[in-house]
Formats: sequence, C-alpha cells, structure tokens
Amino acid sequence: MTHPHDEATAGAAGTTDVNTVGHLGAAEVPSTDDTARTADAPSGPDQTDRVILRTAAEEGGPGGPGTVLVVDDVTGELTAAALDRRGGGGAVVSWAVSHATTLALRARFSEEVTAGHLEVPGGDQPASLAEIAAASRPHLVMMRLPKSLADLEHRAVEISRAGEVTVVAGARVKHMTRTQNVVLGGVFAEVRASRGLGKSRALVAAAPREELSPLPVGHGVAHLTMLGTRSALELRGIGGVFSGATADAGSLLLLEALDRHLVGRTETEAAPIARAIDLGSGNGLLTAYLAAALPAAHVLGSDDDADAVASTRATLDANGLDREDTEVAWDDSLFRVADRSADLLLLNPPFHDGTAVDATLVQGLLDAAARVLRPGGELWFVHNSHLRYRTEVEHRVGPVRQRARDRRFTVLSAQRV
Repeated sequence: MTHPHDEATAGAAGTTDVNTVGHLGAAEVPSTDDTARTADAPSGPDQTDRVILRTAAEEGGPGGPGTVLVVDDVTGELTAAALDRRGGGGAVVSWAVSHATTLALRARFSEEVTAGHLEVPGGDQPASLAEIAAASRPHLVMMRLPKSLADLEHRAVEISRAGEVTVVAGARVKHMTRTQNVVLGGVFAEVRASRGLGKSRALVAAAPREELSPLPVGHGVAHLTMLGTRSALELRGIGGVFSGATADAGSLLLLEALDRHLVGRTETEAAPIARAIDLGSGNGLLTAYLAAALPAAHVLGSDDDADAVASTRATLDANGLDREDTEVAWDDSLFRVADRSADLLLLNPPFHDGTAVDATLVQGLLDAAARVLRPGGELWFVHNSHLRYRTEVEHRVGPVRQRARDRRFTVLSAQRV
C-alpha cells in the first residue's frame, strides 16, 4: 500500500507538535530509510542513525551511568555508537524483533557480549520487549520509527514499562506523519520533534503516562472453507505483524485451493500428512487452518519476526488449537528443522522491502522449503500474479501446477523430487 507524503516543517514542543503534514491513519508506513543494511555488514551510521545519535546526545546521551536500550537496530550502528559512548559503567541492551538480526548483532558484537558490556536478548524463543524494558530500566531508548502505526503503538507501550525513560526515534522526513506524534502522545506526556539533519529527523518522547496502557492486540475473524464446510477462525495481530488481525487475500486464495485438494486426498485415501509447516506464519491464519484441518499431523508455524510468533500463538490459543503437536518457532528460514522431514509446506512470503518489490526475498525461503520437504512432499505457494515464479519454484523444488489465480494472486503447488 502506498500513501502520499509531504516534506516536513520544523516541530516545536508539545504532544500535538508535528514533524510532517499528511495523515496515514492506521495503515502501513514505508521503510524508514533508503538503504538496506544489516548488523553484520557495517558501513558507518547513515543520516537517520546520525540524527538519532545527535538528538540522544542532546537529551543526556548514551554516555550516562544508566542503561541504554537500542531497539530493532538492523544496521548495528546505533548499538556500536552506544557501546563507544558507554560511560560511568552504563550498560547497553540491543533488542531486535527479527531472529536473523539478533544473530547478526551477536556475531558482530561477540566480544562485547562476552565481556558483559552488551546484552542481546532472545535465544530459541523471542524475548518480550516489555519484559526487557521493565527488567533493564533504561534511561534512554534509541530506535527507528517502525513501519506501521500499530507497531509504533505497541513498541511505545512496551517501552513505557521501563518507567522514567526518554525515547528517541528517527526516520526519513518523507516517511513521517502527524499521526506518529499522536500515537506516541497517547503513551508519553511529552512528545516533540528534533532539529532536522538533511532529510532525516527524530521524535523525542518522555514521561510515560502514569496509567499504563495495556499491550494492544488486534482482533479479527477469517471466514473460510475447512474440509468443505464454511468455517471461521479467530485472528490476533500483535505489533507490526503483516496484515494485523485481518485475513490476507493471498492466504485466503491459497487456503481455498488447498482445501479442495485436501478433500480430494481424503476421498482417494492418499497417504496421510504427518508433518505440515507454515513458513512465515504471520498472524497465524495458515497455521491455525493446518492445525484444525489436519488434527493428526504435527503442525509447525515458523517466523523470523517475534511479533508474528506472538500473533500466531495468540491465534492458536483463541481457536483452542494450542496443543502438544502444534508448535510455533522463532526461526530464520527453518534453520532448526531437519532436512526432508515435512510432507506439506505453505508459503505466503514477503515480496516488498519497504515500498520496493524485491523478488530476491523469496529465494532463501524457497531454498528452505526445498531442504525440509521430503521426496514427494508438496509446497503450496502464493504470490502476486504480476510476478513470475513458476520457473524459480520448479528449479528449486520440483514439478509445478497452478492451483488458483485471480487478478491479484496466483497459487502454485510443487512436488519435491
């Protein structure tokens, strides 16, 4: 989804001050920078990093005696700067929603982690930002403004568990809106915009409101066919999870075609599906369908995003599907799943990096699917119809069939050779 944005004008003090004109409502905000870098490929702080660091220094800086909490530092540069400026025995905690980013931060700063100067929370399971904030009690939080307003609200509420804390959140000016100020103002008594630095600026939020807000959780319902019968599944959306608590149209098209296929398998007494995987589980729609439609199978929902993991678990729980043989994993491309162990794998992958289409985002996920599917196992894959993935899927997995297609989406299945 795209939205109009206008260049910002300088903001003054107060919770109603703005850093841009325009309005996004509760929809997606595009990527907060024009570059894509990761924590294991340092190239120095970019303009947005620099405005965050300059504003943080004006607010007392990361050089004080207390803890500095860095949130979702995909470049690693905010963490590096916080460590460089660490003073008075102050600690640095760097939390990321992404499992891959967490591993990259640990690899880049392994010496600092070993020495006890840096904590990078999260292991096999994601660490809650609210729990980390409450335990570490940081005086300063540095972060980039999240891509969605729902994500921003969730992060703000989580960080408010730290008590007296100042938050400095930066972005490119063209991706900032009035509504971001309003969202922060609902959690913090003081919100203002920093001075600009080139085309970037930061918002400063301080003084969490005395009455703590509950962590926001989106509620929705997906109407679909399950083994030939019209059914409904409760959905839950937490933080910045894709599609929130709504049913993504591509996933619904995939499930419509898959359900017809599963009914046909039952009628022909095909071999039972012992293990099914939802790779990139998001809000848990596909995982919940698998758990409900295949009660005898072991079902795994896996995602790199901690908000998606929490959302999938909440969706399963809301539908009474949180059982012993249904698992949800925080994992990057099924890293911990054994080769040739799955009979069925569903994939509705990301195709955008911010606002730009990036077809390469799918390749690693297709490789993961090919690795974990047993011979004869099936991949069911949905993609935007204007993109061409048939050859890519066939090359990596095996023979391909088109199962469904409409103006927006195409569903393919591929059998592992």
